Amino acid sequence: NHLSRDNLMHKRLLIVFVLGFSSGLPLALISSTLQAWFADSGMSIFATGMLSLISLPYLYRIIWAPILDRYTLLRIGKRRSWILVMQICLLIGFNLMAWLTPTQTPLFIAFLAAAMATCSATQDLAIDAHRTEFLSTEELGLGASLATLGYRLALLVAGGVALIIAQYAGWSVAYRVMGFLMVAGMIAVYFSPEPSKPIVKKLSFYESFLEPFRELISRPRIVPLLFFIFFYKMGEAFTTTTSGIMMPFLIQDIGFSLETIAYVNKIIGIGSIVLGGLLAGFLLMRWSLYRALLVFGLLQAVTNALFILLAKVGNHLPTFIFAVISDNFTAGMASTALVVLFMRLVDLRFTAAQFSIFVAFSTLPRVLSGPLGALFQSWFGWVGLYQIAFVLALVFIPFLMLFREQMATSQ
Repeated sequence: NHLSRDNLMHKRLLIVFVLGFSSGLPLALISSTLQAWFADSGMSIFATGMLSLISLPYLYRIIWAPILDRYTLLRIGKRRSWILVMQICLLIGFNLMAWLTPTQTPLFIAFLAAAMATCSATQDLAIDAHRTEFLSTEELGLGASLATLGYRLALLVAGGVALIIAQYAGWSVAYRVMGFLMVAGMIAVYFSPEPSKPIVKKLSFYESFLEPFRELISRPRIVPLLFFIFFYKMGEAFTTTTSGIMMPFLIQDIGFSLETIAYVNKIIGIGSIVLGGLLAGFLLMRWSLYRALLVFGLLQAVTNALFILLAKVGNHLPTFIFAVISDNFTAGMASTALVVLFMRLVDLRFTAAQFSIFVAFSTLPRVLSGPLGALFQSWFGWVGLYQIAFVLALVFIPFLMLFREQMATSQ
């Protein structure tokens, strides 16, 4: 019996890992890889730069998230059917893009990519809900870290391997190969049991949009909880590779080359995030969620201080590498713990909708990092900016302490 339970757990975790890969694969193909295709084809900087707008569905997917909680597309079940349909659409879409070229049909490629972004964002919603309902409480930490590992691996494949294929075999072959990698996710869906349970009371279409918000608002201390999520992600907003202020700091102020930044931030940075997430998954099997969030959050703040040092010493590669490794490692740990919190917080009647709400609040600091960082830098300089970042990274503590009794006993 014990061996059978272990086998079932390993199967569940493998499914979560592969679905994480399926979730991450489309993102690079409609963002950095697509931009590289346009640039390599000689398209204008304006046309290439406008492609960043294609990723907007990832921000406003909260609008249609309740639909995934209400409707089932196929007989295989609610979560599995949404994931599978989106995967099929992505496979077809990327293969259609492979027949086109930016020089001849740039607008049609952009339109297709926008459609793929909508499908990808919807797939993410369904996979987040699937993982939340699929794993047991004891598996949430390790499951979140393995999902992140699969997601980051997909970003490396679609953002790195795809470019190598394009260089030697052409862009059409690269997009066909990447599109057919969606089959891995389809296989995971086939072997996964349907996690969602039928809801006794069927909500109306209007109620399916209103009830997830109403249920959240009715919770005690919901406002401090949302503030906690916001400020917890502030701990990495000004320092990670996705920050809107990091590139000006590293290029214009410090003077690192693009090659150095790409190697350190992409390869070393992503590797550090993955390792941090895996360690967090194992620690969350032994620690309370409160302890993990507190320790990981404090470590995030400490690594912010390394960028104060980098701003002072300037172009010093060892300091840069140490700061990136430390920052991304702790960001991987903190992000994993936060995802576990989201999975524990959602009402299983509204998994997709409420998960998307929490993700939206956690995304805000990254969105605001560019304008806020530019404002602080203009007032206080780069050293002052990262001193402020260090302070902001600690603001989560009083909000977390409000939930100490509730989370300290959660294992």
